[in-house]
Amino acid sequence: MLIPTLLLTSLSLAQSDTPDLIVLTDGEEIECRVLFEDEDTVVYTKKRKGKEIARQEVQSVQSIERSLREYLERFDRISSGDTAALLELAEFCESRELFAEARHLRIRVVLMDPTNETAWTKLGGVYSKRRGWRLKVRGRFYSLEQLRDRIDDRKNAMEIPTSHFLVKTDVAPERTMDLLVDLERAYLTFYDLLGDVLRLYPFDEVPELHVYASADDYPSPPIRGQVAYFQPSGNVMHVNAAAARDAPHAAVAELADVLLFNSFRRTTGKTGSIPPWARNGFALAFGAAYRRDPGHASWDLSYPIQAYFDQHAAAQDPLSLKEVVRASFGAWNSGPKAELYAAQSYTLAHFLSHADDRAYRKGFGEYLLSAYKGKRSLSHLEKALDSKEREIEERWTAYVKAKAGS
Repeated sequence: MLIPTLLLTSLSLAQSDTPDLIVLTDGEEIECRVLFEDEDTVVYTKKRKGKEIARQEVQSVQSIERSLREYLERFDRISSGDTAALLELAEFCESRELFAEARHLRIRVVLMDPTNETAWTKLGGVYSKRRGWRLKVRGRFYSLEQLRDRIDDRKNAMEIPTSHFLVKTDVAPERTMDLLVDLERAYLTFYDLLGDVLRLYPFDEVPELHVYASADDYPSPPIRGQVAYFQPSGNVMHVNAAAARDAPHAAVAELADVLLFNSFRRTTGKTGSIPPWARNGFALAFGAAYRRDPGHASWDLSYPIQAYFDQHAAAQDPLSLKEVVRASFGAWNSGPKAELYAAQSYTLAHFLSHADDRAYRKGFGEYLLSAYKGKRSLSHLEKALDSKEREIEERWTAYVKAKAGS
């Protein structure tokens, strides 16, 4: 793993106040940070002041998020082992202020071709005939193999940013490079799901993911058996890498909590929390939608966890809508109905996200945002969906019965 100090420098560059560019129809250029855009408006901030401009006045928009999409599309078209194409893509990333992603690509090239002069030079490497290519870390020079050996000790774990996250890990560098790509895929997928309907802003804080190669180094989770957990107080998610390989959906479900917390806090300007049923249901849905393909992960957001629908439909004494909405976290973590609470929170979230051609998705999103601010009662859900409790419950039950056994 390669030179933490240089990698962290790229984080500060990627978080520049004005990495984005709006060009108006009259030719004026605005260097800024784009916060939100839709068919009608573009919202941006410059010198810490938020502004909104009509879309009809905008000729073009270049933003970190737009550039990330293009980066990922180009990355997916590159054949395995094509180092020239990876280096070309790194140049594109630099031109779009995706400095972290440019560095990831060059590290990937060095891992594939340890003598690649272009990649080493861009990473800050030095060359000598006797010792080959090396990087300077904390006053000492290390070869690629020495750097690999160095991170076997957790205290020397790599610290490497992406455009929206900071990862601290001691897992194999090849796996780390894939993780970094897929983190940004998760970010964009989340915003595709909720960003437009809720006018969510991109993070201005940087959540950390601490990924541990050894279970011995993994801190004890709040709930026994968790392969990953999020600590909002420090904005840190801890991941047991060995266990997560066998339970990737559980780790991705926890990542949903990171995305909800950071996007909502940025958008509202406040620190809040998601109701247990909504947090649990959305996280399970996001995790279940994950399709593992290292470096090329995807999400099928309509894919159901069939066992939860079957369990809910078969329950002799199912929980009412009111019971699910009012329940505390303890209901999911212990007690005789913990599994049923998990199943029904999931089916409720799935219903609100996908039923009747996504008719309730916007209202569900509005409820999540209002709940984060403290307005989380059943009456608030009724208001967001413009439906009474009985109507919601009947439609939810019918949806579950239709899905069960399918």
